[in-house]
Amino acid sequence: MLVLLPFICLGAVLSVAACLTCGYTGATLVLMLAVWFAAFLVAALVLFLLILAVLSLFIDPNKPQKTHSGFYCAFSKYVLGVLAAFARVRIHISGEEKIPQGRWLMVSNHRSGFDPVLTIWAMRKYDLAFVAKPTILRIPFIGRFVHKIGCLAIDRENDRAALKTILAAAELMKNDVTSFFIYPEGTRNTGEELLPFRNGAFKIAQKAKTPIVVMRVRGTEDVAKNAPWRHTDVYMDILEVIDAERVHELKTTEIGDEVRRCLQCASV
Repeated sequence: MLVLLPFICLGAVLSVAACLTCGYTGATLVLMLAVWFAAFLVAALVLFLLILAVLSLFIDPNKPQKTHSGFYCAFSKYVLGVLAAFARVRIHISGEEKIPQGRWLMVSNHRSGFDPVLTIWAMRKYDLAFVAKPTILRIPFIGRFVHKIGCLAIDRENDRAALKTILAAAELMKNDVTSFFIYPEGTRNTGEELLPFRNGAFKIAQKAKTPIVVMRVRGTEDVAKNAPWRHTDVYMDILEVIDAERVHELKTTEIGDEVRRCLQCASV
């Protein structure tokens, strides 16, 4: 909730100033404080969205992101934090001590469209980007920020284009620009059983010579139906780390089998 503090403080200061200027007293003062606070809070949020839109205009979505953009990464994470706060999400992380130093590829099950949003916010100190469907990077304004923080689009129906994305992600990791996370299921899974894996994505870690961090996500599927009226508890459990040497030795299908076993054992 700390990310909302600037909006709350601004709304409180302006509402008090407005009421003092108008000379309200007694019960009228209390009522108008609430009214003005709500009005200024909405106005602050609208202004924030306008700033977001204007900043996005300075981002070239066709220019490859080869370096870390400190300002845009920090601003993007703050936007995600605001979204998580308004959605009333409480994130619980376990096993974070297992995460190694340096760059790594994180793989996870995929329960909801909120997964990448909440993962980047929860793991904000690690400078994470994700490999996404091309449609995500085409979302007005938001897609430009997604591109700017290093996220890459992958066309799973075009093997040559997919390999190009995999090599680009590996290059960014080798150059210490960002770590990546992927969803080997390839799409959101509303069932209990894991979907078939698209094992080719594990080549990112092989090409970059980095470990693979296996994470299980729980609870994100409830965010859409709970927000903003009820809290949602989201759990991110770091289950296992496959070291870089083992990643290099295994075939992508074998990596997929190991990741699947890890996720399935954790859900028992």
